[in-house]
Amino acid sequence: MPIVLFSDIDDTLIQTKAKCPEGAALEVGGFDKLGEPLSYITEQQRKLITQFERHEFIPVTGRNKSALDRVAIPFNSFKVVDHGAIVLNANDELVADWVAAIDELSQVWQPILEQFNAAINDYIKAHELSLRCHIISDFDFPCYISIKGEPEHLVRLKSFAEDFCSLGDNAREHVNGHNMALLPPYACKKKAVEFLQQHYLALEPGTLFIAAGDSSSDLPYMNECHFSIIPGTSQITQDKLI
Repeated sequence: MPIVLFSDIDDTLIQTKAKCPEGAALEVGGFDKLGEPLSYITEQQRKLITQFERHEFIPVTGRNKSALDRVAIPFNSFKVVDHGAIVLNANDELVADWVAAIDELSQVWQPILEQFNAAINDYIKAHELSLRCHIISDFDFPCYISIKGEPEHLVRLKSFAEDFCSLGDNAREHVNGHNMALLPPYACKKKAVEFLQQHYLALEPGTLFIAAGDSSSDLPYMNECHFSIIPGTSQITQDKLI
């Protein structure tokens, strides 16, 4: 029976050194844009990754493709990137059926993303907030709005997030630490995972699906799988979402 593992990356399989246990033996898990070590893997995470690599191992991440390429873990199957907006095959090519499913919707939402991005940046500048806001695009698709910075400053964008989510149609806000994302309906990890599950079930109805993730935005796709793996210290456990 085939086994397919869908896993988040950051704070699930790798994390910054500050988030690693003190004195733990570490290996480099990811690099920044200059090629310097940025994230690390503990011994326990390495054992888990080794088990994952024996099966169909699919990343499900908020990272875009170039950021995923800086992760020191090989991924040789499908890839779900940009919070679920983009699905790639093993050759890092867009999956045609997925593109057909999101193409029209992304065109509708592009001007909305541009409008919110401009308004948020004006607000950040006017109030001198320690935040960076821009639209993440990948493979010529506008994927989501990314805002990074001090958590106490992110809170001040609450009204923008509420207005964005009020547009409905599964528009969502995700906040975790120093990161906020405003997600259009097609940037949805759950929908991307469901899409790939249908692929595997067509090949083998008895496929076992296992999910791993640390944040509230991972829970919807994790709930679609037969079993889930959650780090002991995570947004999910801290918020008592299980």
